[in-house]
Amino acid sequence: MVQRYRSALIAALVAAIVATLAVPAFGSTAAAQDSHGGDDAPGFAFTEQRALPDTVRYAVTITNATGAQPFTPPVLVTHDRRADLFTTGEAASAGIQGVAENGDVPGLVGSLEGAPGVGSVTVAATEAGPLLGGQSVTVEIETPKQQRRLSVASMLICTNDGFVGLDSMRLPRVPGRSVNIPLNSYDAGTEINTELFADMVPPCGALSGVDSGGQGTGESNPALAENGVITRHAFLTGQGDLDLDIHNWEDPAAMIRVTRIDTARAYEVTITNNTEGQPLTPPVAVTHNRRADVYTVGEEASAGIQGVAENGDVPGLVASLAGAGPIRDLVVAASPEGPPPILPGNDVTFTIYTSRRGGNLISIASMLICTNDGFTGIDSVRLPRALGDVVEIGTRGYDAGTEINTELFADMVPPCGPLTGVDSGGEGVGASNPALAENGVITVHGGITGSGDLDPALHDWDDPVASVSIVRVK
Repeated sequence: MVQRYRSALIAALVAAIVATLAVPAFGSTAAAQDSHGGDDAPGFAFTEQRALPDTVRYAVTITNATGAQPFTPPVLVTHDRRADLFTTGEAASAGIQGVAENGDVPGLVGSLEGAPGVGSVTVAATEAGPLLGGQSVTVEIETPKQQRRLSVASMLICTNDGFVGLDSMRLPRVPGRSVNIPLNSYDAGTEINTELFADMVPPCGALSGVDSGGQGTGESNPALAENGVITRHAFLTGQGDLDLDIHNWEDPAAMIRVTRIDTARAYEVTITNNTEGQPLTPPVAVTHNRRADVYTVGEEASAGIQGVAENGDVPGLVASLAGAGPIRDLVVAASPEGPPPILPGNDVTFTIYTSRRGGNLISIASMLICTNDGFTGIDSVRLPRALGDVVEIGTRGYDAGTEINTELFADMVPPCGPLTGVDSGGEGVGASNPALAENGVITVHGGITGSGDLDPALHDWDDPVASVSIVRVK
């Protein structure tokens, strides 16, 4: 039985999207400016280092997986073995120190441009600038073929010297193939963690909805110098001004999806929730060949499908599919502004890729949140062949056959009540209950009977549960 549940996902499902705020200018570390030309560094824009014809393009999506810990716009660098953005256990560079302490994105960019082994430097900025909890940002990067590694760094804004990062990930070689990787948080080891607003960049309070009294600084304080090395972040202690319920987080702090797109086929997919009162978790969509099997009616549900159908465990399903040989691209279809569910009548649109050979099918799965183990999706639907061709299909409601349908709030994920405007008394659970194990197979769902807390007039549905439109756009 699937026992784990991502509390961060539940928080994201019930939380409202954080208000978009303008970002005050961040300061810069003097040492980083002096040694790397921070004063002349370009702003938040794509920078291609070499005008070589032999280049590869990738689509990169970064998602802030924390509750309310904002990130500076992530810096993405493609490189070969000669370049090194950061290494755990070693001292932080001036560029990493500047980002981790003061949000000095231009300083880090300036330190990387033209460095040996660097292919491209890109800043993944949203329109507002920072990446708030639950938000995603997508950029396209182009790099010479010999620079086949990707590193990423972004400040954890409400910390003294924390950052989220990725060190030397190998870029996917197959067109249409995606890589999905969790990103951990790090302590740069350059400044003592006082957790005081006065020692952090001023945007912390405003971006996290906390009144910091205007305190903050954009410069490094020599009195707080730690002279340490980069380590995994120990998270917050609550010893200063920061509120653990707001500012603290769990790793992975972020997720990154990287897809090679230069010669890939691209499809625009729109999923619409047709129900009156059944919210859907952000759908997981994959392109694949015939050797992949996300789910099959009449067969037992995989652990990934069970986790989604019972507990809304989207990260678990992603982990079970990511990296599998038959899988080409994998997308969690959430709004860029945050990962709330698809409410009745709403839709979500995303782009998914696949290779020219061996990846002409698409499958999708999403939890029916107000059920014990219900989900909806499509299984191995053929993608449209020609540019502009459209495939439209309705999805049915399925029962995973893994948990008895009690229809009780106490046996469902907590967001069910609030998302449908029903007072569930705070009841709910995000873990599977062995006492309710059904040990069955996937079948068409019989709908809501009204035997428990659910109201058939609100929570029941007619098929198709959702409408899926797929258009080939490249």
